[in-house]
Amino acid sequence: MEQRKITAEAIVAYTVCPTKAFLLMCSAHQGIPHEYAQILELQAENNLRQYLHSFIQKHPEAQNHDNTRLENGDNFLLNATLAIDDLEVFCPVLSKVQGESCLGNFYYEPTICVGSYRITKRQRLEAIFACTVLEQIQAVSPECATIVTLDGKSHRMKLGNACIPLYDPIREIRQWKIDSSDPPPLVLNRSCPICQFRHHCKSKAQQDDNPSLLDRVTAKTISKYEKKGIFTIKQLSFVFKPRRPRKRAKKHVLTHNIELQALALRENKMYVQELPIIAKQPVELMVDIEGVPDQQLYYLIGLLVCDGEKSAYYPFWADAPHDEEVMWHAFLKKLELFAGTPIYHYGSYEPKAFAKLAKRYETDNEFMEKRLVNVNSYIHAKVYFPAYSN
Repeated sequence: MEQRKITAEAIVAYTVCPTKAFLLMCSAHQGIPHEYAQILELQAENNLRQYLHSFIQKHPEAQNHDNTRLENGDNFLLNATLAIDDLEVFCPVLSKVQGESCLGNFYYEPTICVGSYRITKRQRLEAIFACTVLEQIQAVSPECATIVTLDGKSHRMKLGNACIPLYDPIREIRQWKIDSSDPPPLVLNRSCPICQFRHHCKSKAQQDDNPSLLDRVTAKTISKYEKKGIFTIKQLSFVFKPRRPRKRAKKHVLTHNIELQALALRENKMYVQELPIIAKQPVELMVDIEGVPDQQLYYLIGLLVCDGEKSAYYPFWADAPHDEEVMWHAFLKKLELFAGTPIYHYGSYEPKAFAKLAKRYETDNEFMEKRLVNVNSYIHAKVYFPAYSN
């Protein structure tokens, strides 16, 4: 197989999951792109086109990188594919800055375009990698990089010594290119659901009965058990021993026990460490909210009203950003009909969202905050289902 170039994609993948970086560099099959990743890529391409169109109008003297060289010292270079040794990166715009380098009394700083409204850790790493490649070419590291978000805003990022942490991943990936017979250990993580290798890794993990299939199991946890000779979920299930709380302990705090989770899976049974007690109310409300985290916007609040054996569902929609306030007030008006009724939700997302919306539209959140009941607090560390997570 032809030796692949080390790109920003491989470097970012390494920081999230070394297995993903290994598969990108050493596997013939490149997986199946997730729809979300494809949307981000499409948005980044559209953002790039719009930015370059606007940039060329402001700077008609800008040269295309294919038609010139860095040594010529043009103020701006467009569509630059930079390569040195086995490193390669694409920069939509390179901007000349005064300072000493092997090019002369100037050097270049990169600009990249992304497909989101907020800058993520991944995108910062992409910009840092572009600076790392430039550092190899011009013998000086750029002081700053610019990231253009989907709203067209340019964010200037100071680098300092940000390039140094990428040296080790580059060395590791180069070693894989020389010898791919020793892949990194497979550890599933939170990024797996949108990874192009999600099916491959999930299948391999299930085949190996990999402990990382269990929620909250990290590489550090796996390493701890491997030192004890425990390498699978089945082996982990035999480690569990029920323990009585200490008599002197004022309050026994339960923590999630992955050994018991493994036992529930092996025996296909549900285990209860502490019986959840939820007082039944005549009327109960269940709420769920959906949003777009990248834009800090919310578009749907679903409310289920249970009154005895009857139930009714009320969806509150925001079809556009300016509809969010109308949606919020309509939801609050409906809640006023059920004063004092508990509002059940799952996890921490809803309380945080309600707090943001209340602050955004200057409404009282205290009356609702006291009524929120997190169902997960009755399950976590208390009830173990025969599944990989709650």
